[in-house]
Amino acid sequence: MSVLTPVRAIAIAVAAVIVLAVAGYLAQREVPPVTTVPSTIEPIRSTVLLCPEPGTSSDRGVRVSAAVVPVPGQQGPGRATLATLPGKESARAKITKPGAQTEIPAQGRSLPAVRVIGIGSLAPGLIADQWSRDPSGKGRGMASTACEPASSDFWFVGGGAISGRVSRIVLVNPDDQAAVVDLVIYGPDGIVDAPGGRGLVVQPTKRLAIGIDELAPGVTTTAVHVIVRTGRIGASIDDDQMSGLDSIGTEWVPQSDAPARQVYVPGVMPGPGARVLAIAAPGEDDAQVSIRVISKLGTYAPADRDTITVPADTVVSMDMSTVTQGEAVTLELTSDIPIVAGMRQFFGDKTGGKKGKKIQQETAYAAGRHPYVETAAVSGLPIRPKTEVRLAITAPAEAVSVDLSILAFAGIDEVSQPTDARRIDVPAGEVAWVLLPEPADASWFTAVVTPRTGSGPMLLAHRVLEKSEYGDLVTGYPWWPLRTEVRVPTAGQDTSVTLR
Repeated sequence: MSVLTPVRAIAIAVAAVIVLAVAGYLAQREVPPVTTVPSTIEPIRSTVLLCPEPGTSSDRGVRVSAAVVPVPGQQGPGRATLATLPGKESARAKITKPGAQTEIPAQGRSLPAVRVIGIGSLAPGLIADQWSRDPSGKGRGMASTACEPASSDFWFVGGGAISGRVSRIVLVNPDDQAAVVDLVIYGPDGIVDAPGGRGLVVQPTKRLAIGIDELAPGVTTTAVHVIVRTGRIGASIDDDQMSGLDSIGTEWVPQSDAPARQVYVPGVMPGPGARVLAIAAPGEDDAQVSIRVISKLGTYAPADRDTITVPADTVVSMDMSTVTQGEAVTLELTSDIPIVAGMRQFFGDKTGGKKGKKIQQETAYAAGRHPYVETAAVSGLPIRPKTEVRLAITAPAEAVSVDLSILAFAGIDEVSQPTDARRIDVPAGEVAWVLLPEPADASWFTAVVTPRTGSGPMLLAHRVLEKSEYGDLVTGYPWWPLRTEVRVPTAGQDTSVTLR
């Protein structure tokens, strides 16, 4: 046994006194309170939109249109440009002031993807759209898609890989460094084992298209989760189907909102034909989903097909045409776990038309979205003979009151004066199906919907329909709110630094 010397005992005692003194001091110190990081809302100062495929070498006429919708926060210098990514052919356009619009036409040309960049005062309110029309041939149909912001996470519900159907996932990299992407594909039997969809490299300023049939052959209905591991991209899915030599339809699948327990599917269009709802339940648990219909007559639960069970990590689809009954409606889906949803819609009578004319089918898509109270707009709405554009305005929970105005395309980089605002009121739990007026002396226009003070959250979707004795051409999609503001953390002194 060791014996403490007097000197060692004194040292230990002194050390103990010091430790107790320090502990007492720390205990009496005031601990800085935990506070949230302050932030401010400021206008966005840069944005990048991507239009996936503005040109083909066929007879399909394609147009990329863009507009800077007048909104608050557009003071000071700014610029907005549309330019094709590097390729064999190129095109370019610009917007120099709020309220101006521009276009890149691509009739018969095979153009690379278009990158739309907004800087400074022309970033808030910048929108773009890609629209195409082919009145005959293998690609017969009308198709359109919003040019979406570059991002790192996307959900789509739509596309398949059966005989005669070609669905492509189109990835566009706007930046000067490569992007690495994983594709997770959900089918009726679960997540598809698709090693070819993992670690995809999208080269700088290039476009990569991969067929769903390469990743999930024979799968009838899919939901696709695009996950960007490195960089950022634009993601889109186009869907074309043939029956022999006849086109069943061509369309871009609109992006769905991220999984949520309550999802709305706006843009269910009127008319005969199948309305195939698809719901995916990503995760480890089955989803119990209840369905309600919002129509011009109010909201109700259908007599049948009001509930559906979606097994974990699968996609379930069913025809809702007996529920929608040929009307313009929005579906409200409420689930016990987060889900994503979409709808494929068919138009045209397969049995044939009047006077022995052969009627060809057409398709359009709707996608799951969440309500919002911000201004929304879509550009590139066509003005053509026998063509009408209608807008579905849904008030899912509260009454909605909005102002609708039109910006006619007045020429390249020319400011368009908005029409007098038309007030539209939609009672809670109803859908209004509104015919948009066609401005004179223009080939296309931008529609702008602005909520009035006190308006409840809304959902918007449009339909473009061109009448034809050989089968109507149809396109449309749900709207996003305008990107105008961003939350910015406020810089300040960290007083706790002096206490460390």
